[in-house]
Amino acid sequence: MSEVVSLHCPKCGRKLKIKDRALFGQKVKCPECKKSFILNDPDAPASPEPAVPQAATPPAAETPHLPGHPPLPVFGEPAARSAPSNPFDFTSPPPQTDLPFGFPPTPASPPPASANPFFVPPPGPAPAQTELPFAPPAAGVPAPSIAQMIDSEEDTITRLKQNRRRRNRVSVPLGIGLFVIAAGVAGYLLTQQKPSVPVVARQPVAAAPTPEEPVPSQHVYSRAALENDPALVGEFTPTKGEPIQLYMLPSGVNLVIHLRPALLWSDDYGYRVLRASLTDDVTNWLASQIKTICHRDPAQIEEALFGIVLGARGTPPQVCCVVRLKDPAKLSSLIEEFPGKYRYDVTEKPDVRLKVDDKFGYLIHDDRTFAICPVELADELENWIKTPNYEVTEGIAEQLKKTDRQRLFTVIGTVSDVQIHLKSLIPKPAQPLVESIVEWLGGNVDTAGWSVHPQPYLHSQVWLRPVSTKDAITLQAEMQDQLEKLPEQVWKDLCAKMSPGEVRFRKLIGRLPAMLEAFRESTISQPSGRNLQLTTVLPAKAAPNLALATLFTVNEAARTNFLTKPAVAADSKPKLPETAKERLELPVEAEFNRMPLEQALQFLCDEVQVKLVVEGDALKDAGYTKNMPQTFNLGKVPMKQALAQIINNYQEKGKEMVACLDEPSKTITVTTRKFALLHGQSIILP
Repeated sequence: MSEVVSLHCPKCGRKLKIKDRALFGQKVKCPECKKSFILNDPDAPASPEPAVPQAATPPAAETPHLPGHPPLPVFGEPAARSAPSNPFDFTSPPPQTDLPFGFPPTPASPPPASANPFFVPPPGPAPAQTELPFAPPAAGVPAPSIAQMIDSEEDTITRLKQNRRRRNRVSVPLGIGLFVIAAGVAGYLLTQQKPSVPVVARQPVAAAPTPEEPVPSQHVYSRAALENDPALVGEFTPTKGEPIQLYMLPSGVNLVIHLRPALLWSDDYGYRVLRASLTDDVTNWLASQIKTICHRDPAQIEEALFGIVLGARGTPPQVCCVVRLKDPAKLSSLIEEFPGKYRYDVTEKPDVRLKVDDKFGYLIHDDRTFAICPVELADELENWIKTPNYEVTEGIAEQLKKTDRQRLFTVIGTVSDVQIHLKSLIPKPAQPLVESIVEWLGGNVDTAGWSVHPQPYLHSQVWLRPVSTKDAITLQAEMQDQLEKLPEQVWKDLCAKMSPGEVRFRKLIGRLPAMLEAFRESTISQPSGRNLQLTTVLPAKAAPNLALATLFTVNEAARTNFLTKPAVAADSKPKLPETAKERLELPVEAEFNRMPLEQALQFLCDEVQVKLVVEGDALKDAGYTKNMPQTFNLGKVPMKQALAQIINNYQEKGKEMVACLDEPSKTITVTTRKFALLHGQSIILP
């Protein structure tokens, strides 16, 4: 039986029990004060040691170089804390793949692409992105991570909180339609699930007891450790702002939407990519809604808060908003801008600049803040100038306390009220999707909230407050069961029944189930009082990829008749000719966006069912690689023409790339002219 050794933490004095003598001599962390120190064996014979120079100080001053990856970027101003590694994904990460749409590549060197359907790769060392490691759990000792391991918990956590302050440039809100995007971009991640068979409720999880043994600094968190430690999960929050409060909004708000438009419409590379993934149709619609409701363009609004009052069935929603401008305006200009008459004489209430016209009330609070609401609710605004409105449901009040004003987007609402007014809240094309989400939540959930921030990594939090007949523990068990079934359900009930006409649509829609599985694996569920909290952390590139795949899927679903069986793929393909030469004349879809050379060639050959050989030695001799990106869109052309488009790009004298055909084996060999002549191969291109 192993001997238990007792000693005290040199930092805080806590008594520690060491059961594993293998820890002696290693750097460990005290479970009480979280300070790292070298664990010395008190029974070891004393021996003179050379003086240790004081240069061997904390690793906080260095940027950890994670195995197999470039060093993490250091952001902005010095900070005591920085980005910890991502403990939320318990599977090996998929190979990295670039965005499928024609957006300019990241300023850094492009990461190697992959045909793996998981379109959620860990981010490369691009500006304003932090690569998050993945590590599968293991019994006892953490298994090797394909991505990266944590050099030190304190150092990596230090790195996160440094990054956390870099993104404090703010933006603003949007209108009723924001709930559509909440559902559209992330809704699919929590919908298309039918109510699952009731699951035996888990026993309440007690708070994790303080471990008697110190935790080694080089440690990968397990799912159990994260689920039992809210403070540990909280270390991964990307922002540290104040909770959302309902200043200058009337009572009875049933749906709260908070947005930072200037941030979303900023020139930051990550947000430009996110806007591109949302497509012009969506971003233009959002911009028009914001301008209509807030009287400003999105880039001018630092922060927008929308409070929607949902009355009795059949009554239209009443939309109120509070706008905080990015830059101050002249107070006199704001007063002149909004029409109507003053509700109070300047001598009566000089600090209450409340104007009303036939339709709206306008409260000009200061040179950056104003509120707008329907005229019948205008008299309430002055009551909530200095005090946030607390006259909301208990569920909304609870979830507002968990919010952060620095997050890009937040929505909180009472599920039953949204369900009643769904047709008047949501545009018709998006109603089927949102209705399926609300119906799924309606039986079990009273209040639902979602907060998302895409930089420096994708951070998503969902809050679900169950109905009075359930508790958070029961809801947690049911949610985990439903989320496990989600990827397969999306594939069988949606993706497999669609027949997208464009290659990019087919690729993204086909990868959506794999993305959802990655999202599920990276989600930690924790009961928090009456609420269930679902926290997800993924690499920054997951946000645009999930958004684009979800929008493509929703768009295609609106055009698909799910009652008819999709056409068999074999029926749509022409009969293959006998010879390989004739097969090269068959039409193929030639559309690539930074796809590696070998993958692009393999795709073309697979389309006409010929074999492919890429001579690596020949390419290396010419200074070429199999990963050279291919970007072009020829549409539907003969396979030989698409192949020529690739080959013709590499015709430097002495390094000419060629394609050779071996008819008996129906094999295309891509090599160089030098090697083709050396081996006596038959050149067909160029």
